[in-house]
Amino acid sequence: MSENNTTPNPEEMGARLDEEIKETVEGWGDESKSKKTDYDELGRDLDDKLRRTIAGWVGAGEDASWKEIGEQMDAGTRRALAKWVGTDENADWSDITNKMEFRTRSGAARLVNVPGSEEEASWSDIGAKVERDVRGLVGGIVGTPDDAGWDTIAQTMVDKVRDVFGKRAHSNKDAAPDADAQRPRSGKVEITGEDAPPASPAGDATTTGPVGDVKLDIDPDSKLN
Repeated sequence: MSENNTTPNPEEMGARLDEEIKETVEGWGDESKSKKTDYDELGRDLDDKLRRTIAGWVGAGEDASWKEIGEQMDAGTRRALAKWVGTDENADWSDITNKMEFRTRSGAARLVNVPGSEEEASWSDIGAKVERDVRGLVGGIVGTPDDAGWDTIAQTMVDKVRDVFGKRAHSNKDAAPDADAQRPRSGKVEITGEDAPPASPAGDATTTGPVGDVKLDIDPDSKLN
């Protein structure tokens, strides 16, 4: 079938296989009006149908076995990756993975500006360059020398924070007290009003509180009912 020779995308592959499975099962069930019980026959039909379809997608012969189909799929994938990483089309997987690692490593070395040859830079060289750049950035923020170590940077940060809090605490101590703090907490406060009773005689009871002396008009001889 010529349509099998055009490789669909993964979504189309799944839909196509689903449809072929459905058609095969329905065709197997319609072969006889009696109840079908030969499931081995159904399995063979499905295997044959799907094998032929996938063989056409990977470029294998129509009667190719699953082993031959797998080998063809492996060869096609290997050739595609070999072309992508820029190595020989017939390279084996070891050569392809080494080339992929080389491209990734040299690209990372170029990205972080590792000194020297990017092709010869190791992952250790790349990691050291990244660490040095980050340390220099943090050191520049806190004001340490370019070659300062992490211990020096951390201590400088702690000293700066301690200095800021010390200055703030000193500033709070030197601040002028507020008006409430200067107000005396003791003293007499006279409570007057339009209905204020006249001053009681000298024998009346008097109490002193936070608001001053308050006279209480209480008869010491009276009894509570």
